[in-house]
Amino acid sequence: MAPRTVSVVNMKGGVGKSTTVACLAEALSAENQLRVLVIDLDPQSNVSMMLAGPERWAELRNGAKTIDEYFNQYVYGGQPRFFREFIANGVSDIVGDPQLDLLISTPEFRYIERHALEKWVGQGFDIRQLNTRFSRLTQSAIENVGDSYDLVLFDCPPGMSMFAEAAIELSEFIIIPTIPDYVSRLGIFAFRKRAIRAMEQRRFTEDRIWTLITKYEDRNMLHRSEAALLAEQFKIFETVVPQAESIARAAEWSETKRTLDQKYGEAANVVRTLAAEFRERVGLI
Repeated sequence: MAPRTVSVVNMKGGVGKSTTVACLAEALSAENQLRVLVIDLDPQSNVSMMLAGPERWAELRNGAKTIDEYFNQYVYGGQPRFFREFIANGVSDIVGDPQLDLLISTPEFRYIERHALEKWVGQGFDIRQLNTRFSRLTQSAIENVGDSYDLVLFDCPPGMSMFAEAAIELSEFIIIPTIPDYVSRLGIFAFRKRAIRAMEQRRFTEDRIWTLITKYEDRNMLHRSEAALLAEQFKIFETVVPQAESIARAAEWSETKRTLDQKYGEAANVVRTLAAEFRERVGLI
């Protein structure tokens, strides 16, 4: 059975994309025994650091087990390697050895798209053909490992890179984390138009695009009014992720294994509630 594929994306940075991916991946693998693969498409490498820790991230980078090395072989040529060879198994500092794997990103990943454009446009490819090529490479990669996972989560970079577009076109579901403010809400309209076009190509509907309110402060009147507008204008998660120090601290790697409660503190039940709602929405019950 093919895994569920989900892109977590927003045009803006700082809205909690990587944190959302890490929370879902850890809760679903550790407490729901799902086999989860996280693919980091963001050169900032935030979710890679959260899930692998700085030492293992450096080992994987030095060992050429990164997403940029995977795409490098198609841009520059060389000895081909299967997608599964780039994946790090058994990441996370959660106890119990959850079935959580990761393909890390590195800062060098930001140059791959530029180099691919220079090479392939010089060979006569247009932008649409380049998008198609990236989409096919990504799809082929997932098919190579599909039997090993129940869920693939793409952590997309801010903005709209070709790699993010490829992930969106491949995904069955899209999550848009957002802070409840005016500018963020306006940005969702523009992004959803692109996402809807991609989903319609696979005969999916906009019902599969969900907004997740993050960094919410109930005492903030602006947050309360904007959250109400988000609920009116978009399909949103019932779970709201609060602004909480415990969530921010959970991003720090621990050399000592810890439980979900120890890692996420007072926000652990929010993480569980979000994971349960996510499972129901994507059909992983």
